[in-house]
Formats: sequence, C-alpha cells, structure tokens
Amino acid sequence: MKTLNPFLKIFTVLFLALSINSCKDLDDNITIPNAEDLIQKDSEIFNLLERVTKEENDPLQDIVCIDFVYPLNLVIYNSSLQPIGSVTIVGDDNFSAFLGVFPADQSLSISYPISTTLADGTEFTVNNNTELKIAIDSCSREDIISYCGGLFSTTTPGSPAVPCVWRVAYDATGDNRYISGYFDVNSDGTIKFYYGNQMYIGSWAFLFVNDEFHININLEGASQVALDWNIDRKAIFTGGDIIIENPPKNIHLKKTCQDTQTYAIGDPGPAGGIVFYDKGTYSEGWRYAEVALNDLAYFEWGCANSTIANSQNAGIGKGLYNSGQILNFHDSLTNFYTNPIVCSSLNNGTVVAKETLGYQLNGNGDWFLPSENELALLHTNLHLLNLGNFSNAIYWSSTENDATTVKTIDFSNGQTVMNMKVPAPNTIKARCIRYF
Repeated sequence: MKTLNPFLKIFTVLFLALSINSCKDLDDNITIPNAEDLIQKDSEIFNLLERVTKEENDPLQDIVCIDFVYPLNLVIYNSSLQPIGSVTIVGDDNFSAFLGVFPADQSLSISYPISTTLADGTEFTVNNNTELKIAIDSCSREDIISYCGGLFSTTTPGSPAVPCVWRVAYDATGDNRYISGYFDVNSDGTIKFYYGNQMYIGSWAFLFVNDEFHININLEGASQVALDWNIDRKAIFTGGDIIIENPPKNIHLKKTCQDTQTYAIGDPGPAGGIVFYDKGTYSEGWRYAEVALNDLAYFEWGCANSTIANSQNAGIGKGLYNSGQILNFHDSLTNFYTNPIVCSSLNNGTVVAKETLGYQLNGNGDWFLPSENELALLHTNLHLLNLGNFSNAIYWSSTENDATTVKTIDFSNGQTVMNMKVPAPNTIKARCIRYF
C-alpha cells in the first residue's frame, strides 16, 4: 500500500469481505456481467488500475486518490465472456504483478458494489467501472502541484524538518554547466540559487502546460546565470531527483539533506569512504567530507596548454566547483575525449576531474577531485595517521596553477608541488572526495 500525504487520501476504498479461493472454478449461478462492466487488457480502466497499484519513482504516477483495502476478489473471463476462475489479490504488489501478466484475450471484473469513504467522512457506493474511473481520476491538478511543491520545498517557516538543498548533479549525458550550484527552495514560492560565491534570488512554481507537468524558475537580474535559469520546462520526479528537460541536454537536480549522525575524523562515511573533515556546522548543503578508500587509475589532469577560468580555487569547499569548471572546459572542446589533439599532441583524452565526477562507490555518486587545501587535509588528517590507504606519492588536486601546471601534493612530505598537466605516465595519483 502506498503511503500518501493525508490531503491526497481523498478516497479510501473498503472492499467487503469475500470468502473465495484463488483461481478456482466458479459456481454456475454467477451472472455474466455486461460488456461495459468487464475490464479488458490495455483498456483505459485497466491502465488506470496498473497506475494506482504500481510503485513508481515519479510522484505524478504515485499520486492516486483511491486506496484498495485487501483482500480483493477479481473474476476472470475468457474471450467468449464465460467466467473461468477467480483470484484473490492481497496487496498493491500482488495486484500490479497480476495485471502485468494478464493475458490479452481475457478480461476481468470487480465485484460491485464497493463501499467508499471520502476524506470528509461521507460514505457512498461505487457501483460500476465508470464510477471507479471517476474515483481514480479524482486527483485534481491542484493536488498534484501542491504535493510536488511539498517535495520540492527545502525550507518551511517554523518547521523543525531536517534542512535540505537541491544540488545540480553530474550527469554523463546531461547539462553540467552549473555543477556545485544548489537551490534553497521556500514553500512560499521564493527561491535562492547559490553558485560561484554568488546568491541569486527568484521565484518558482509548478504548473501544467499542454498536459505536461512543468517547473518554472525565474531568477532576478540580467546575469548569465539568471538568464540560464529563467526556465519553464517539463519536470520529472524520480526518487530524490528531478530531471528538467532542457534540450539538447537535461538538467539533473538531486535533493541532499543534512545527515543527522555525528561523525569524527577517521569514521566510515555514509558512501563507504572515510571522513576526513568536519566544518562544525551544516551549511551550503554539507558539513562533512569523506574520501574514497582507493586511488583511481592513472588519468591526465587535462588540456596541456590552456588556462581554465575559475579553476584556481584552493580553499576547502571548492573542489566540487573546480571539478565542474574543468569538466565544462573540456566538454566545450570539439571531441576532445576522442580527438585530444584539438588541445595538444601531448594529451591522451583523459581528464581526471571528469573521472571523479562520474565515480560511483556502493551506489553513491557526488564525488569529485579535491582542491589543494582539501588534498592537504587528506594528508594531515588521514595519511599521517596511517588512515585512508594512501601512498607516499604525488596526488592531483583540482586547483590549477597556470596554463601548463597544476597544484599537487607530495604525500611523502605534505608539500605542494607544481606539476605539468600531462606528466609522465603513472606518476601522479588521484583520489575522489565528496561532501555530505
């Protein structure tokens, strides 16, 4: 049974107790229903039943205004409309599985009448498929908008809820221009977007456009960031994510919330790494940072002879932003990954920041290449205590020094060393980190 918000439980269907056995021959006195009372495979009412019983990640599919109280009895008919058996359904999963394999040449019926109760306590009776369809379809668009608005909001005045943000997530096929940016979303329709040490204020709304569910975001000002985020696009909820259709590449937003567990340096992290930093309070969508337990394979830092704007940040909390800048620079080159000579004959088409952004550990993403100071913390807080499985080797940071060199740290002594972006093979290691 799906768990829905109370205001969405418009109908609660109470099926009368039926003492029947699963898949048995029926008594001769059962009346063959009229054709309009039968439910055919792939009919509108059949598809509606599939929708209300199937667990989905998209709230638009999950929101239903009717709940079945099981057990429920269905009568099955052959192509000649003769009853050939019955089945007792005991839950949404069972119902969904049954509908998923139901033969195309058969039909079914529900034993009416069904006693129903409205949200205000008023009782009435559903007598046929038409009335059942009305009950299933009874969620208004306003209900859907309100429900999804509740999911989207990260800040509710006076609420003790755990704080969350919607962060622009890396997507291998998506629009990654604003990786590291995040939204604080207020329930009153106002919104704040944080990116690159700047805050942009604006408004948000959900609406239907030509029967499509859309998100509308409008940021104030004439900056490029504000212009890029003045959007009215189709939105798809999927678990804790929102996919915003934005041809040619979609935008992927991921909801991340404060981890209420307390961590100490050296503790296992929630994604399977090891905690190396605690800034003391939750802000900007995170408090702690963890590092993966193993080095990556060898990858170049990137284009050998080009300065990457805004990738020179050394501070704690800047690794994700740097990594996004590095990724987007190389994505903007024409076929760099398959034809690296567009940058330099020295390059082999690999970019270590891109590899860290796509890294997965125990099903968790959100990794990136640490900044210089974050890398220094890995050395001080973990390696010097023989934690983290590091080598006495040089490690990449995401902090560029100039067009040809990048800041690295030698873990044998903790010193920052300037290294070429394309060094000798297998000479510089890399490790992924993430905020939480």
